[in-house]
Amino acid sequence: MPNVLIVEDNRSLASMARAIIEDIPGFQACVAASGAEAKQLIRDTKTPFTAALVDLNLPDAPNGEVVPVVQSFDIPVVVLTGFFGDELRNRMIELGVVDYVLKKNISAYDYASRLVERIHRNRSTQVLVVDDSPSAAAMLKRYLEIQCLNVLVCHNGQEALDCIREQPNIRLVLTDYNMPVMDGFDFIQQVRAKYAKDQLAIIGLSSSNDARLSARFLKSGANDFISKPFGYEELLCRVNQNLEYMDRIDEIRDAANRDYLTKLYNRRYFFSEAQLRHQQAQFHDLPLSVAMLDIDHFKHINDSLGHDAGDTALKHIAGLLQSAFPDDLIARFGGEEFCILSEQNAEHTFDRLDDFRRKLASNPVKENGYDITLSVSGGLSNGQDDSLDTLIKMADSKLYLAKESGRNRIVV
Repeated sequence: MPNVLIVEDNRSLASMARAIIEDIPGFQACVAASGAEAKQLIRDTKTPFTAALVDLNLPDAPNGEVVPVVQSFDIPVVVLTGFFGDELRNRMIELGVVDYVLKKNISAYDYASRLVERIHRNRSTQVLVVDDSPSAAAMLKRYLEIQCLNVLVCHNGQEALDCIREQPNIRLVLTDYNMPVMDGFDFIQQVRAKYAKDQLAIIGLSSSNDARLSARFLKSGANDFISKPFGYEELLCRVNQNLEYMDRIDEIRDAANRDYLTKLYNRRYFFSEAQLRHQQAQFHDLPLSVAMLDIDHFKHINDSLGHDAGDTALKHIAGLLQSAFPDDLIARFGGEEFCILSEQNAEHTFDRLDDFRRKLASNPVKENGYDITLSVSGGLSNGQDDSLDTLIKMADSKLYLAKESGRNRIVV
């Protein structure tokens, strides 16, 4: 669970900041009212802090002395300040704070909370810098690492293409135009032949005075463009904007692929992904199993206890399935029916299914004071020689055999 440190001596502002941070799913916050209290809290708290929101004017640190103290514990800092000026701005950038926020109203805390969430996500985000100038590449790397991004550096387009092939998790590329071996335009065009804008974001960089350069970058496939020289704040905003765009696209795509109630994959996504896994199993001669599961007497649960109880039962089973089959493809096919594709042989898959069946039957789910005992019937097929549709139909027919032979069992 991400843990955020708030250093603020104003109780009402500290409470507001804490509430906004803890409104982010999975986040928690700890509050310190002074520099000394913040230092002690960092030492005493077992969970590392993912970021800190720090007020510059504290009783025992009136001039921002607490900032380097917090940074000394390897905690990225977002500064909250009631005043602003060029001298303060330059000082904060020299200190390497992630950003500074003017405390005018609640929107400042909303911005700071989004920045904290971005810092947390950045820790698992890879970024590639492509620039033939060692000094320019080093400056970009430093600025991006302040934002807790994982930075790779290449010095020409061809080297960058090779890097992307080896590191498929790269999320964002910042590339110069004028480079040896392969320039920025050719590099972007080759990247776009494989990765769309919503798969890999690209920001073009150039110090050229040619006003047409930004348009050429965008027409080549870049998502954005920054003219050199640029300040840290502009880079921060551009990088955040592009990464947020990528995250929103991922969230939309994921929502389209999942069942709203159980958060398992839906039937449409299952077939598109399962076809790929089936082809890979055929090509590499790997084992493959398909299981169909159905909740026993589910209609009785809905009729006797209501649809809320039925929804609770579905979510309970979905959670247990995800725990029992973490590496397999699981989907809710509709109603009370689930399908699992496992890249393991039928014997091993059967053992896990039977363990799941027994665990489910022995762990009732509570709803409105009632203990609802659940059970499932299942059918299992295996082999990669048959088509995916055939494997599913075979598993489905065995599911019906399980139902007809008494329920709460798996038939192979």
